[in-house]
Amino acid sequence: MAALPRSLIAFAALFATLAACASDGPGEAETLASVTDNVIVPRYEALASETAALRGALATACASPSGATLTAARDAWRRAVAAWAQSEASGVGPAQDRRSASRIAWPIVQPERIDALIADRPNLTADAASSEISSTQRGLWAIEHVLFAADAPAGLAAGAGRCAYLAAVAQVAADEAAALLNEWRVAKDGGGPPYKDYFTARSAQGLITSDAVAELVRTQVFLIRTIVDMRLAGAMGLRGEPDPSAIPGGAAENALADLRSQIEGMRAVYEGSAGEGANGESAPDGHGLAALVAPRSADADSRVRERFAASSAAMDALGAPLRQAAAQRSPEAQALLQALMDLQTTLSTEVVSLLGVSVGFSDADGDSLR
Repeated sequence: MAALPRSLIAFAALFATLAACASDGPGEAETLASVTDNVIVPRYEALASETAALRGALATACASPSGATLTAARDAWRRAVAAWAQSEASGVGPAQDRRSASRIAWPIVQPERIDALIADRPNLTADAASSEISSTQRGLWAIEHVLFAADAPAGLAAGAGRCAYLAAVAQVAADEAAALLNEWRVAKDGGGPPYKDYFTARSAQGLITSDAVAELVRTQVFLIRTIVDMRLAGAMGLRGEPDPSAIPGGAAENALADLRSQIEGMRAVYEGSAGEGANGESAPDGHGLAALVAPRSADADSRVRERFAASSAAMDALGAPLRQAAAQRSPEAQALLQALMDLQTTLSTEVVSLLGVSVGFSDADGDSLR
């Protein structure tokens, strides 16, 4: 028998080494089950809980407009936005299929059209808000425009239009959040498994585990790309004039908190813990994507963790509203951009390569702004 070429022998040895390393930690199925049970489902539980609480707080503020009820409603809004932002890193499956962002938190808002809608339709219903108005006129960012208006709470007491609008769009957001959670937890009427079993291959009808891992990795890559290439780069004017509106948000000046929640959500998917649950209790630790990365490359795993820590430190050091700091290209904003770009590069190159995930070039190009 002819001897095998040295290149094939070397490749076989490398493959065997990688396979042995990959078997040192939890497998794909165990990792997916852990991420789903300890991160994804708890995130959607929190989102459903917080959007329902926001709906109630808005109803109270409209029934009894005062500084106290307005503050409570605004606090409820911030919690709901944080829950949404933290869930974005888990936005596989139902969130994409249902286009949930279009009902819960579409990032582009048209304030003039919202004001016109309130004036023209003072008795807006949730059904109409769900089916008859555009995504730019509903969702958490649209609620911000009304809830944080300069004339609140007097504006809430002045007429029924604003309150009817708030009640309608809050109902739409809460209903969609509840539907998302339901799809993850409950079997379908036609007999299909809940998505948590489909996604983790715990059902005979489930995804191939490698495909599910790839979906989870791509979601991280797409989210960090949106944050860096579209939002921060746009706000800082790296491809033109600075445009603070590239970062979603309005009068609440909540953009930095939103960014922090997004990064926390990504970190939870990577490390495997969602932190606090919907009722404030500690969620159990589990296996995240790190459990698949570390056996293949401890150095890469360390770099990902260091990049997350550096991004958090850069956010802590910002010292000004995010959009203002970005538009001014302050040293702190530039340091934050660099930290997030480093995170993007590590996720889009090392993690993608180690886990064998296929991502389009523009999505994986972590050096696109250098």
